[in-house]
Amino acid sequence: MESSRIFAALGTVAAVLTWMNPPAAVAEPAGKEVPAAAACRQHAHSAKDPFNNGYPSKGSVPVRSAGPYADCRIDGYIDDSTRLHYHCYTTNDHGNTWTWVRVVGENIAGWVWDNNLKGNGSAVRC
Repeated sequence: MESSRIFAALGTVAAVLTWMNPPAAVAEPAGKEVPAAAACRQHAHSAKDPFNNGYPSKGSVPVRSAGPYADCRIDGYIDDSTRLHYHCYTTNDHGNTWTWVRVVGENIAGWVWDNNLKGNGSAVRC
């Protein structure tokens, strides 16, 4: 797997992330069928979970700020050494749970599919 350092922007803040070509295994599995309009839409979130020591379960985990769906734009990737603050989780229209995470010490945040997080993500519902 080839990797290089690039600048990736999340919101209005730019930060250096390790960018890796993701393996096919990082995609959200197919769930129940949903209308195309629900393919990528935002869910409310807030910093409810005090857990501040989370990590991705593997390298090259995609982060999506647009919404908790595999069809949403990927803003960047985080590796398994990236320490995360778990804010809360939601269940999307496919029945899959996603956690809103923030990289500890950075203004980098977004949705990560819970199967890609150690401990299966946040224990606190958004």
